[in-house]
Amino acid sequence: MAGGEFGYRISLETHDEMSELADAMNEMTARFEAIRDGLDREVQERTKQVVRSEQLASVGFLAAGVAHEINNPLASIALCAESLESRIAELLEAVPAAGAADREVIRNYLRMIQNEAFRCKGITEGLLDFSRMGDVTRHSTDLRELVQGVIDMVAHLGTYQDKHIEFAPGDGIVAPVNSQELKQVVLNLITNGLDSLSPGGVLNIELQTNRGQAEIAFTDNGCGMTDEVLKHLFEPFFTRRRCGQGTGLGLSITYRIVADHGGHIDVHSDGPGKGSRFCVTLPLTEKQREREHRYQAA
Repeated sequence: MAGGEFGYRISLETHDEMSELADAMNEMTARFEAIRDGLDREVQERTKQVVRSEQLASVGFLAAGVAHEINNPLASIALCAESLESRIAELLEAVPAAGAADREVIRNYLRMIQNEAFRCKGITEGLLDFSRMGDVTRHSTDLRELVQGVIDMVAHLGTYQDKHIEFAPGDGIVAPVNSQELKQVVLNLITNGLDSLSPGGVLNIELQTNRGQAEIAFTDNGCGMTDEVLKHLFEPFFTRRRCGQGTGLGLSITYRIVADHGGHIDVHSDGPGKGSRFCVTLPLTEKQREREHRYQAA
Protein backbone atom coordinates (compact mmCIF):
# COMPACT_ATOMS: atom_id res chain seq x y z
CA MET A 1 0.00 0.00 0.00
CA ALA A 2 2.87 2.37 0.76
CA GLY A 3 4.01 1.77 -2.83
CA GLY A 4 0.59 2.76 -4.20
CA GLU A 5 -0.76 -0.78 -4.78
CA PHE A 6 -4.24 -0.14 -3.42
CA GLY A 7 -5.68 -3.16 -5.23
CA TYR A 8 -4.00 -5.51 -2.73
CA ARG A 9 -6.19 -7.07 -0.06
CA ILE A 10 -5.28 -8.96 3.15
CA SER A 11 -6.95 -12.34 3.53
CA LEU A 12 -7.17 -13.91 7.03
CA GLU A 13 -9.61 -16.58 8.19
CA THR A 14 -8.54 -16.78 11.83
CA HIS A 15 -11.73 -15.06 13.05
CA ASP A 16 -9.82 -13.24 15.78
CA GLU A 17 -8.54 -9.73 16.44
CA MET A 18 -6.00 -9.97 13.57
CA SER A 19 -8.77 -10.92 11.16
CA GLU A 20 -10.79 -7.88 12.26
CA LEU A 21 -7.73 -5.70 11.80
CA ALA A 22 -7.24 -7.14 8.29
CA ASP A 23 -10.86 -6.35 7.39
CA ALA A 24 -10.43 -2.80 8.66
CA MET A 25 -7.25 -2.41 6.61
CA ASN A 26 -9.03 -3.71 3.50
CA GLU A 27 -11.87 -1.20 3.96
CA MET A 28 -9.39 1.63 4.41
CA THR A 29 -7.46 0.54 1.32
CA ALA A 30 -10.68 0.41 -0.74
CA ARG A 31 -11.47 3.99 0.32
CA PHE A 32 -7.95 5.11 -0.60
CA GLU A 33 -8.35 3.43 -3.99
CA ALA A 34 -11.68 5.19 -4.64
CA ILE A 35 -10.23 8.57 -3.61
CA ARG A 36 -7.17 8.08 -5.81
CA ASP A 37 -9.28 7.10 -8.84
CA GLY A 38 -11.55 10.11 -8.27
CA LEU A 39 -8.59 12.48 -8.05
CA ASP A 40 -7.05 10.96 -11.19
CA ARG A 41 -10.28 11.56 -13.11
CA GLU A 42 -10.50 15.12 -11.81
CA VAL A 43 -6.89 15.85 -12.79
CA GLN A 44 -7.51 14.47 -16.29
CA GLU A 45 -10.66 16.60 -16.68
CA ARG A 46 -8.94 19.74 -15.41
CA THR A 47 -6.01 19.09 -17.75
CA LYS A 48 -8.39 18.81 -20.70
CA GLN A 49 -10.02 22.10 -19.71
CA VAL A 50 -6.67 23.88 -19.44
CA VAL A 51 -5.52 22.56 -22.82
CA ARG A 52 -8.86 23.51 -24.38
CA SER A 53 -8.69 27.03 -22.90
CA GLU A 54 -5.16 27.51 -24.23
CA GLN A 55 -6.24 26.32 -27.67
CA LEU A 56 -9.14 28.76 -27.70
CA ALA A 57 -6.92 31.62 -26.54
CA SER A 58 -4.41 30.90 -29.33
CA VAL A 59 -7.10 30.77 -31.97
CA GLY A 60 -8.65 33.95 -30.61
CA PHE A 61 -5.33 35.79 -30.91
CA LEU A 62 -4.89 34.57 -34.49
CA ALA A 63 -8.51 35.29 -35.40
CA ALA A 64 -8.30 38.91 -34.25
CA GLY A 65 -5.43 39.62 -36.65
CA VAL A 66 -6.67 37.62 -39.61
CA ALA A 67 -10.29 38.78 -39.48
CA HIS A 68 -9.38 42.47 -39.51
CA GLU A 69 -7.07 41.97 -42.49
CA ILE A 70 -9.54 40.12 -44.73
CA ASN A 71 -12.85 41.72 -43.71
CA ASN A 72 -12.37 44.94 -45.67
CA PRO A 73 -11.30 43.24 -48.96
CA LEU A 74 -14.31 40.92 -48.72
CA ALA A 75 -16.65 43.88 -48.29
CA SER A 76 -15.08 45.56 -51.32
CA ILE A 77 -15.53 42.41 -53.42
CA ALA A 78 -19.20 42.17 -52.48
CA LEU A 79 -19.93 45.85 -53.15
CA CYS A 80 -18.03 45.86 -56.45
CA ALA A 81 -19.93 42.77 -57.61
CA GLU A 82 -23.22 44.46 -56.69
CA SER A 83 -22.28 47.62 -58.57
CA LEU A 84 -21.05 45.61 -61.56
CA GLU A 85 -24.34 43.71 -61.70
CA SER A 86 -26.35 46.89 -62.28
CA ARG A 87 -23.81 48.34 -64.74
CA ILE A 88 -23.64 45.19 -66.84
CA ALA A 89 -27.43 44.96 -66.89
CA GLU A 90 -27.56 48.44 -68.45
CA LEU A 91 -24.89 47.56 -71.01
CA LEU A 92 -26.51 44.30 -72.05
CA GLU A 93 -29.86 45.99 -72.54
CA ALA A 94 -28.16 48.18 -75.16
CA VAL A 95 -26.69 45.18 -77.02
CA PRO A 96 -29.36 43.53 -79.20
CA ALA A 97 -27.30 40.38 -79.67
CA ALA A 98 -27.29 39.65 -75.96
CA GLY A 99 -30.10 37.26 -75.22
CA ALA A 100 -32.08 36.99 -72.02
CA ALA A 101 -30.38 33.69 -71.16
CA ASP A 102 -26.92 35.28 -71.40
CA ARG A 103 -27.97 38.18 -69.20
CA GLU A 104 -29.36 35.79 -66.59
CA VAL A 105 -26.16 33.72 -66.54
CA ILE A 106 -24.07 36.84 -65.93
CA ARG A 107 -26.42 37.99 -63.17
CA ASN A 108 -26.25 34.58 -61.49
CA TYR A 109 -22.45 34.61 -61.46
CA LEU A 110 -22.32 38.12 -60.01
CA ARG A 111 -24.87 37.21 -57.33
CA MET A 112 -22.84 34.13 -56.50
CA ILE A 113 -19.77 36.34 -55.99
CA GLN A 114 -21.77 38.61 -53.69
CA ASN A 115 -23.28 35.76 -51.69
CA GLU A 116 -19.97 33.98 -51.17
CA ALA A 117 -18.21 37.22 -50.24
CA PHE A 118 -20.87 38.03 -47.65
CA ARG A 119 -20.69 34.44 -46.36
CA CYS A 120 -16.94 34.78 -45.87
CA LYS A 121 -17.51 38.16 -44.22
CA GLY A 122 -19.90 36.42 -41.82
CA ILE A 123 -17.19 33.91 -40.96
CA THR A 124 -14.67 36.66 -40.21
CA GLU A 125 -17.23 38.43 -38.03
CA GLY A 126 -17.67 35.16 -36.17
CA LEU A 127 -13.91 35.04 -35.68
CA LEU A 128 -13.96 38.56 -34.28
CA ASP A 129 -16.79 37.61 -31.92
CA PHE A 130 -14.72 34.63 -30.83
CA SER A 131 -11.63 36.70 -30.07
CA ARG A 132 -13.36 39.80 -28.69
CA MET A 133 -13.68 40.10 -24.92
CA GLY A 134 -16.52 42.61 -25.36
CA ASP A 135 -18.23 44.57 -22.60
CA VAL A 136 -17.31 42.89 -19.34
CA THR A 137 -20.09 44.70 -17.45
CA ARG A 138 -22.43 42.24 -15.81
CA HIS A 139 -25.75 42.87 -14.16
CA SER A 140 -28.12 40.83 -12.05
CA THR A 141 -30.32 39.17 -14.67
CA ASP A 142 -33.40 36.97 -14.43
CA LEU A 143 -32.30 33.88 -16.33
CA ARG A 144 -35.87 32.69 -16.77
CA GLU A 145 -36.79 35.81 -18.76
CA LEU A 146 -33.54 35.69 -20.73
CA VAL A 147 -33.99 32.06 -21.82
CA GLN A 148 -37.68 32.58 -22.63
CA GLY A 149 -36.81 35.59 -24.79
CA VAL A 150 -34.39 33.54 -26.89
CA ILE A 151 -36.93 30.72 -27.23
CA ASP A 152 -39.58 33.19 -28.46
CA MET A 153 -37.13 34.51 -31.05
CA VAL A 154 -36.20 31.04 -32.34
CA ALA A 155 -39.87 30.00 -32.48
CA HIS A 156 -40.41 32.43 -35.37
CA LEU A 157 -37.72 30.81 -37.55
CA GLY A 158 -39.29 28.68 -40.27
CA THR A 159 -36.30 26.32 -40.26
CA TYR A 160 -37.40 24.85 -36.93
CA GLN A 161 -41.18 24.85 -37.34
CA ASP A 162 -41.37 21.04 -37.33
CA LYS A 163 -39.32 20.74 -34.12
CA HIS A 164 -40.36 21.43 -30.55
CA ILE A 165 -38.88 23.24 -27.53
CA GLU A 166 -40.15 22.46 -24.03
CA PHE A 167 -39.01 24.86 -21.30
CA ALA A 168 -39.28 24.05 -17.59
CA PRO A 169 -38.15 27.32 -15.96
CA GLY A 170 -38.82 26.62 -12.29
CA ASP A 171 -38.54 29.61 -9.93
CA GLY A 172 -36.95 32.90 -10.89
CA ILE A 173 -33.16 32.63 -10.82
CA VAL A 174 -30.90 35.69 -10.81
CA ALA A 175 -27.24 35.59 -11.86
CA PRO A 176 -24.64 38.31 -12.57
CA VAL A 177 -24.15 38.03 -16.35
CA ASN A 178 -23.58 40.01 -19.50
CA SER A 179 -27.06 39.49 -20.94
CA GLN A 180 -26.03 39.89 -24.60
CA GLU A 181 -23.26 37.31 -24.28
CA LEU A 182 -25.43 34.87 -22.36
CA LYS A 183 -28.19 35.23 -24.97
CA GLN A 184 -25.63 34.16 -27.53
CA VAL A 185 -24.78 31.11 -25.39
CA VAL A 186 -28.44 30.12 -25.08
CA LEU A 187 -29.08 30.74 -28.79
CA ASN A 188 -26.06 28.65 -29.81
CA LEU A 189 -27.10 25.73 -27.62
CA ILE A 190 -30.75 25.89 -28.72
CA THR A 191 -29.90 25.93 -32.44
CA ASN A 192 -27.27 23.25 -31.88
CA GLY A 193 -29.90 21.02 -30.24
CA LEU A 194 -32.56 21.73 -32.87
CA ASP A 195 -30.12 21.04 -35.71
CA SER A 196 -29.52 17.57 -34.28
CA LEU A 197 -33.25 16.72 -34.29
CA SER A 198 -35.30 14.92 -36.88
CA PRO A 199 -38.75 16.36 -37.70
CA GLY A 200 -40.96 16.00 -34.63
CA GLY A 201 -37.97 15.90 -32.27
CA VAL A 202 -37.95 17.67 -28.91
CA LEU A 203 -35.43 19.87 -27.12
CA ASN A 204 -36.01 20.15 -23.35
CA ILE A 205 -34.60 23.15 -21.48
CA GLU A 206 -34.45 23.14 -17.68
CA LEU A 207 -33.45 25.99 -15.39
CA GLN A 208 -32.70 25.35 -11.72
CA THR A 209 -30.24 26.01 -8.90
CA ASN A 210 -27.82 23.46 -7.54
CA ARG A 211 -25.27 23.95 -4.75
CA GLY A 212 -25.19 27.72 -5.01
CA GLN A 213 -25.06 27.83 -8.80
CA ALA A 214 -27.51 28.25 -11.65
CA GLU A 215 -27.88 25.37 -14.09
CA ILE A 216 -29.34 25.61 -17.60
CA ALA A 217 -29.66 22.16 -19.17
CA PHE A 218 -30.40 21.52 -22.86
CA THR A 219 -31.46 17.91 -23.54
CA ASP A 220 -32.46 16.67 -27.00
CA ASN A 221 -33.55 13.32 -28.43
CA GLY A 222 -31.59 13.88 -31.61
CA CYS A 223 -28.71 12.24 -33.43
CA GLY A 224 -26.40 11.98 -30.40
CA MET A 225 -22.61 11.98 -30.53
CA THR A 226 -19.73 9.56 -30.64
CA ASP A 227 -16.84 9.72 -28.17
CA GLU A 228 -14.68 11.19 -30.94
CA VAL A 229 -17.17 14.04 -31.53
CA LEU A 230 -17.39 14.72 -27.78
CA LYS A 231 -13.60 14.93 -27.63
CA HIS A 232 -13.39 17.69 -30.26
CA LEU A 233 -16.77 19.37 -29.75
CA PHE A 234 -15.53 22.72 -28.41
CA GLU A 235 -12.58 23.05 -30.79
CA PRO A 236 -12.81 25.98 -33.22
CA PHE A 237 -14.05 25.08 -36.75
CA PHE A 238 -15.26 21.65 -35.65
CA THR A 239 -18.87 21.11 -36.73
CA ARG A 240 -21.23 18.13 -36.60
CA ARG A 241 -24.25 19.67 -38.33
CA ARG A 242 -26.11 17.26 -40.56
CA CYS A 243 -26.35 19.80 -43.36
CA GLY A 244 -22.58 20.35 -43.37
CA GLN A 245 -23.03 24.11 -42.94
CA GLY A 246 -21.83 26.40 -40.21
CA THR A 247 -18.39 27.69 -39.33
CA GLY A 248 -17.80 25.45 -36.32
CA LEU A 249 -17.27 28.49 -34.08
CA GLY A 250 -20.60 28.53 -32.22
CA LEU A 251 -19.72 26.07 -29.46
CA SER A 252 -16.19 27.46 -29.15
CA ILE A 253 -17.61 30.93 -28.57
CA THR A 254 -20.13 29.44 -26.14
CA TYR A 255 -17.38 27.73 -24.16
CA ARG A 256 -15.34 30.96 -23.95
CA ILE A 257 -18.28 33.09 -22.79
CA VAL A 258 -19.27 30.60 -20.09
CA ALA A 259 -15.65 30.36 -18.89
CA ASP A 260 -15.37 34.17 -18.81
CA HIS A 261 -18.42 34.23 -16.52
CA GLY A 262 -16.71 31.89 -14.05
CA GLY A 263 -18.92 28.97 -15.06
CA HIS A 264 -18.45 25.74 -16.94
CA ILE A 265 -20.27 23.67 -19.53
CA ASP A 266 -20.63 19.89 -19.45
CA VAL A 267 -21.83 17.70 -22.30
CA HIS A 268 -22.97 14.08 -22.35
CA SER A 269 -24.30 11.65 -24.94
CA ASP A 270 -24.89 7.92 -24.72
CA GLY A 271 -23.92 7.56 -28.36
CA PRO A 272 -25.24 8.03 -31.90
CA GLY A 273 -29.02 8.15 -32.06
CA LYS A 274 -29.38 8.55 -28.28
CA GLY A 275 -29.57 12.32 -27.94
CA SER A 276 -27.32 14.78 -26.11
CA ARG A 277 -27.31 16.93 -22.98
CA PHE A 278 -25.48 20.24 -22.50
CA CYS A 279 -25.47 21.74 -19.00
CA VAL A 280 -24.27 25.32 -18.38
CA THR A 281 -23.39 26.17 -14.77
CA LEU A 282 -23.08 29.81 -13.69
CA PRO A 283 -22.46 31.53 -10.33
CA LEU A 284 -25.53 33.05 -8.65
CA THR A 285 -25.82 36.50 -7.11
CA GLU A 286 -25.13 36.68 -3.39
CA LYS A 287 -28.83 37.28 -2.64
CA GLN A 288 -29.85 34.30 -4.76
CA ARG A 289 -27.33 32.07 -2.95
CA GLU A 290 -28.66 33.20 0.43
CA ARG A 291 -32.24 32.51 -0.70
CA GLU A 292 -31.29 29.02 -1.89
CA HIS A 293 -29.50 28.34 1.40
CA ARG A 294 -32.54 29.38 3.42
CA TYR A 295 -34.80 27.25 1.22
CA GLN A 296 -32.58 24.17 1.71
CA ALA A 297 -32.36 24.78 5.45
CA ALA A 298 -36.16 24.94 5.69
